[in-house]
Amino acid sequence: MTLKLCAQLYLAILIGRAQFDLPAFAAALRQAGLSVLPALSLVAAAVGIILGQQAAQTLGWVNLPELVLVPIIYAVVVELTPLLVGVLVAGRAGVALATRQASLVSSGQIDGLLVSGLNPIQFTTGAVLPAMLAMSFALTVWGSLVALGAALLWLAVVADVPLYLFQEALRQALDPLDLLEALSKPLLFAVVIALIATANGSAAGRDASGVGQAATDTMIAAVTAILLIDLAFVLAPWS
Repeated sequence: MTLKLCAQLYLAILIGRAQFDLPAFAAALRQAGLSVLPALSLVAAAVGIILGQQAAQTLGWVNLPELVLVPIIYAVVVELTPLLVGVLVAGRAGVALATRQASLVSSGQIDGLLVSGLNPIQFTTGAVLPAMLAMSFALTVWGSLVALGAALLWLAVVADVPLYLFQEALRQALDPLDLLEALSKPLLFAVVIALIATANGSAAGRDASGVGQAATDTMIAAVTAILLIDLAFVLAPWS
């Protein structure tokens, strides 16, 4: 129902029968991405250094750079970065959406929106979902670049791995389908996070304690869903 209502809102905006809530969209962009960017950059750099150190140790044993670098690059781009982005977006934008929705329910403002002719889901999720999609895509690209850059720098300094070996491993590790999977997973995560947040926020009830419960339930359910979706990608026939 949430997806249907959001699609109806976007269609109405395209044909000029509704206006897009730009202030809410800008706020959602900050929540979904800009506020997460420092943490993502720090964690991605740390992950890159950790993997670079592990690769450097392994290279000291086997002396086969491409054999080590290919799975590390694949793991960073296709698995670790999308999962990290999904969890951070869930913890920031997903919880914020659930809290806002639950606050409207507990304070009785839902009735005011309905009386004014505004659908509560379109009012909240309508502006947040595009922001979550846009920032999930951008953060995935940024996080992958930061993690790979940190790993490359570490390997160049510690293990004396030449740049051309890293470039060759990058070419072997990622084909177009891998890149498509790496970029599509965070988008799917964002949609699921928005739906979970909307459902938990709408079901918060009139009790003020329901706001905190909605936030907690959203975080737990979103992280669980992210891991299960990633598992489905891993077990998919095309993987």
